[in-house]
Amino acid sequence: MVKLLILGGTSASLDIVKTAKALGFYTVVTDMDNDGPAKKIADETLQISTTDLDFLEKYVKANSIDGVFCGPSEFNLKNVINLCHKAGIRCYATPEQWEICSNKETFKNYCKSNGVPTAAEYHIEDFSNDETEKSIDYPLIVKPVDGCSSKGITICYSKSDVLKAYEYALFWSTSKRVVIEKYIDNGGSIFSFRYLMRDGEYYPYLMFDTYIADPINKKYLISAFTYFPSNLADTFYRDIDKPVRKMFKNMGLKNGTAFIQAIPYKGKIYCHEMGFRLSGGMIFKITEPMMGINDMKMMVRYAGGGEMITDEELTNLSNVKSGKVMAQLMIPLDCGTIAKIEGLDEILSWDNVTDFLQYYHENDTVKNSYMGTLMQHFGRFTLQADNKKEMIDLVNNIEQTLKITDKQGRDLHSMKFNTNRIK
Repeated sequence: MVKLLILGGTSASLDIVKTAKALGFYTVVTDMDNDGPAKKIADETLQISTTDLDFLEKYVKANSIDGVFCGPSEFNLKNVINLCHKAGIRCYATPEQWEICSNKETFKNYCKSNGVPTAAEYHIEDFSNDETEKSIDYPLIVKPVDGCSSKGITICYSKSDVLKAYEYALFWSTSKRVVIEKYIDNGGSIFSFRYLMRDGEYYPYLMFDTYIADPINKKYLISAFTYFPSNLADTFYRDIDKPVRKMFKNMGLKNGTAFIQAIPYKGKIYCHEMGFRLSGGMIFKITEPMMGINDMKMMVRYAGGGEMITDEELTNLSNVKSGKVMAQLMIPLDCGTIAKIEGLDEILSWDNVTDFLQYYHENDTVKNSYMGTLMQHFGRFTLQADNKKEMIDLVNNIEQTLKITDKQGRDLHSMKFNTNRIK
């Protein structure tokens, strides 16, 4: 039996454990907590930090562990990659590849050298000279090169904004490096595309549009709604696919799954961030019903020593069910303590609601420090419909039915998604 060590016992690893067990693997989950959602269903648990690579290396070798993996946590993925490297276990990424893909500055340099379009970039030194500063095209976006979960990101409209945002981004950057680039104001939409990789061959299989929660004030740059299929597929294949494949080859990527986020603007697509990992949005919950593709299953199988993609799965990549649309609706909350949740059970009984991942429950508190990060989300609905109109009606019904209030009766879900944005 294949033995898989999973780093992290939180809800981020829950589907990893479920998938591994469905494949017949023996699962061991470790972190410093006594308990956790993933630990509750694992075959075995350890109370060892995911950063204690020396101990975990000895454990892996002493207990004939076949593979190591985790959920979409970038913190634990780095530990997975380094542990596999130390213990001589196969991993889809090397430490060097992980650094390239997870570092926004390094990734952008690879984009430039391979002809992948990106937004104009600036450096903090540009703001120390008044003459140079006059030529800067605001607004700008300032972010840590190695940040995740939307932490440390600010939209800036002046030099003083940039100087404050730079210090804020530094706080969230482990490497103490910051990216400053032109913010393309397109109404708060993001174009994302995904590839599967098998032995150095790259297969684009999913393109979708994401809308941020706060397009007007631009204070909360977290996702609010993701819609598939995107209407930018033709532009992607014409302008982006070929140089991205070249870039992947030069990065030395062989197996795994990757996504790139980009900003569409005036008929062009500008790439700005890459993830060489599973999506935090559990995108397989969209692709499996649409085309029979489950990248989580593939990655877990590969971690356990199996093949990354089967021939049958490659065939399914072009087998999208005609006319179907799918989406994920996120529920961003205001800060406060949840006293009452109403309407959720009714919503979950609807046929077109295929999945719901809940992060907060009654009596949980959304802290002020969570605002503008993924920790602001109450939960994530996965939805399906026969057409766009049906999807719009479904989203509107959810927003009207779900009530999340504090003890004073204040609505904590004030940032409801406006479906006019996708019409």
